[in-house]
Amino acid sequence: MTRLTLITHVYNAQAGVDHHLAQWRRYDPALLANLEFLIVDDHSCPPIMVDRQGLNLRLLRVDDDIDWNMPGCRNLAAIQAHSDWLLFFDVDNITSEHNIRRMVEAAPGLDRSRLHVFARLHDGVSVEPHINSFLISRWGYFRAGGYDEDFAGHYGFEDVLFRSLWRKHVGKEVLLPDMVFEQMAWRTNDLDRDIRRNQALANYKAALGMPKPKGCLRFDWTEVELA
Repeated sequence: MTRLTLITHVYNAQAGVDHHLAQWRRYDPALLANLEFLIVDDHSCPPIMVDRQGLNLRLLRVDDDIDWNMPGCRNLAAIQAHSDWLLFFDVDNITSEHNIRRMVEAAPGLDRSRLHVFARLHDGVSVEPHINSFLISRWGYFRAGGYDEDFAGHYGFEDVLFRSLWRKHVGKEVLLPDMVFEQMAWRTNDLDRDIRRNQALANYKAALGMPKPKGCLRFDWTEVELA
């Protein structure tokens, strides 16, 4: 039975994907039996390459070239996931097999209205939890309305709005300080990081009372056939 889906989206970061795959392949088979892995390739050039090698893994590729399409990637993954619990993380964040096992074991008793965030280390130093790394119920994801794809095409604030939507429509956020993600070195460097457009959009949405997003999956996508 699949208890937990691990979800990451990636743009031009093959090395990051390879790092995660190498770790996942070392997981205990009994743990792997409870896991599903979803990688969403946000129109990388060249496309991300993945060898399943026995993992319960799917690779989804966005066919349309849309800058900063994290909202669409996460909506796609949530729709395609088969488990009740979703672990979202950016490709530059990684945690241990021990922590994944603890999530799987705890999942049946977790409050599905809670968004669970994690401690984070960067070069061995404790930093703020990553806004994009969290464990939530699939039910809660859609109750919150999912990510707002109005933010796609520009940088920033889609994550801020999603967390606000969660607090408004679903429930509380809970920090799990003894579960740690490590911040890795991969970073998207070849896209514009000007936040002004999306910051103004977030302010506009807040002034409207943060309505739930409309118009999900505004792009074409393909499931990549894996060996």
